Amino acid sequence: MEVSPPNGALQSESAKASRSGDLTDRWTKLTLALEQLAGVDSIDKVIEILRQTARGIVEADGITVVLKDREFCHYVAEDAREPLWAGQRFPASHCVSGWAMRECQSVSIPDVFDDPRVPVDAYRVTFVRSMVMIPIGAPKAFAALGAYWSKVRAPSDDEISMLEMLARTAATAIENARLISTLEARVAERTLELEQTHEQLRQTQKMEIVGQLTGHVAHDFNNLLTPIFASLDLLSNRGNLDERTKRNVQRATDAAERARLLVQRLLSFARRQPLKPSATNLHTLVGDMHDLIESTMGPRMVLIASVPADIPLIWADANQLELAILNLAVNARDAMPEGGAVTLTAFAVQDDADRPDSLPAGDHVCLAVRDNGAGMDKETTARSIEPFFTTKPLGQGTGLGLSMAHGLVAQLGGMMDIESKRGIGTTVKLFLPIAKKTEEGIAQPVEGEALPPQDRGLALIVDDDELVRSGTAEMLIDLGFEVIEAETAHHGLDLINRGLKPAIVITDHLMPGMTGTEFARTLKRERPDIPVLLISGYQNIQSVAPDLARLWKPFRHKELGASIASLLEVA
Repeated sequence: MEVSPPNGALQSESAKASRSGDLTDRWTKLTLALEQLAGVDSIDKVIEILRQTARGIVEADGITVVLKDREFCHYVAEDAREPLWAGQRFPASHCVSGWAMRECQSVSIPDVFDDPRVPVDAYRVTFVRSMVMIPIGAPKAFAALGAYWSKVRAPSDDEISMLEMLARTAATAIENARLISTLEARVAERTLELEQTHEQLRQTQKMEIVGQLTGHVAHDFNNLLTPIFASLDLLSNRGNLDERTKRNVQRATDAAERARLLVQRLLSFARRQPLKPSATNLHTLVGDMHDLIESTMGPRMVLIASVPADIPLIWADANQLELAILNLAVNARDAMPEGGAVTLTAFAVQDDADRPDSLPAGDHVCLAVRDNGAGMDKETTARSIEPFFTTKPLGQGTGLGLSMAHGLVAQLGGMMDIESKRGIGTTVKLFLPIAKKTEEGIAQPVEGEALPPQDRGLALIVDDDELVRSGTAEMLIDLGFEVIEAETAHHGLDLINRGLKPAIVITDHLMPGMTGTEFARTLKRERPDIPVLLISGYQNIQSVAPDLARLWKPFRHKELGASIASLLEVA
């Protein structure tokens, strides 16, 4: 006969089985949470997993996730039956989470009103009566995980072990997330640097291509302007013109002069403008321009110029620099239609903080033109030195002012830097090389008094452009020369070798086959008695021998006569 166990024993066994099944369920939840933490890549995801899983694992009435924020404990997330402290910060020295992170120890408190570490007032208004606080991170904790119950109770060893295991895995996940974030930031930074480098390279290549194209176009314009000036000057020199014809000739001459100025700006951008650099006193130059700048900007503008008298001499073409400063002042004026102030300052670059990374080696002076106008955004600032790019209304600007200044300082061995911000204003800095005491001047185009009209003998004009050649020939005839024309240097040399005895040779620089410089060198070696005047449209100063007399296209009748007079006087 079988004896049935008492009802109390059956209930006890049933309770044990229930607790065993409940514990197994908790461990299963913990395992799933650990698997989730192993695959996260951000701190936010770690916090969210803790918020969603910790309460169910230990069957708490509430949980919180706390991050250390300098001297504070920041309760960043919670899951509780009633609101606790989500989003709030407490001094680390006055909260249980701060103690757990500082000591890097788990805290088990069966009764929150019977432990000196608990700020009682903060807990009195909540449902919390017992708690566990687990530090996250070792050996130095940076976060904590808290679990709370509404009854006075001692958390079990299993509950504490589960929370500690969850905290250890969370610490590893957070460290991994930080590492991933750091690597991603480094990759993003490096990618940005590469993109910026590639963009700078593309811009440099684009500007170089545009510069080459601009230089060639400007050279062709100079060749076209030379015979135009020749014809207009020859007409002006005639004494029997009626008033209407004189006005028309003068109007055409003024238009040609404006075209010549435009070409000079194009050549400055293309870095092919023939310069006349010399040691220049920036204090004197700006002082002499003060009235001109003020009158150009108008009565609504205030000019503040401050250039020290003892500032080092700079190596620059004074005329071109004056034009660049005037263009910058006009740009500043146009950026302030309601009026404003333009500040012009200069200083010797001495500290690395004042020296841009791309500035060529050597000593420089910085000339800055600052306005408090509309300013530009980054995209507009980046495009501002492109030729013909302008933010001004149609017909109110050529878009060459900044590009001309940029090309000028680069050709001199400096650089231009633009700082601009919308609503704040723009500062354009010209970094100009300081003149060396031993700097050798570059031979300047010869100057002198105009030639009086008389029989001057034979002149040989050599140029591959028929219009330039014939226009120059007409001016030479008007100056009293008999003229022989040659299309190439080889042709001109052949004429001389066959007995031609010119009083002067005028030759273009760039021609097919032998260049004008090579031609002049040959004559200097074989026929030193023949003076040679070199004419050029755009070439860099370095490509033209500095000891040869030269005249830049387009030239006027009086400029040609003055150059020849000086050359014949020296000869």
